[in-house]
Amino acid sequence: MAGLYDICVITVDTQQYAFRAAKGFYVGAVATATGISVADSDAELKLPLIPVKELMRAGVLKTSTINAKLGTKRYKAKVHYTLAKAATVETALKATKIPTVAGKASSGADIDGFSDSLRVTGRS
Repeated sequence: MAGLYDICVITVDTQQYAFRAAKGFYVGAVATATGISVADSDAELKLPLIPVKELMRAGVLKTSTINAKLGTKRYKAKVHYTLAKAATVETALKATKIPTVAGKASSGADIDGFSDSLRVTGRS
């Protein structure tokens, strides 16, 4: 299973956080737009892995859905991004393609939409 994931790192102020993400997704323009990079040094690879839901609860990461089109087919994918990139992530991603991810049919699709995930905060 080690080949299915990349160890991704985000930096908030001086603190670094590591989590697992789909292999090959956070590279190039997507990495720049989201503020997430793939761990490449030994120090980054030794960081403890934190579940994405914990990073979201702590207010470090946000998650949204991107809509993409490849030929006549439409795809949806989840994308994580840092709060520092929240204001610019939508416009930056709309100008890119979904990176080539092994085993994903949506690889190479043009991103044409972006929607924030809704979150239920109470039931009354």
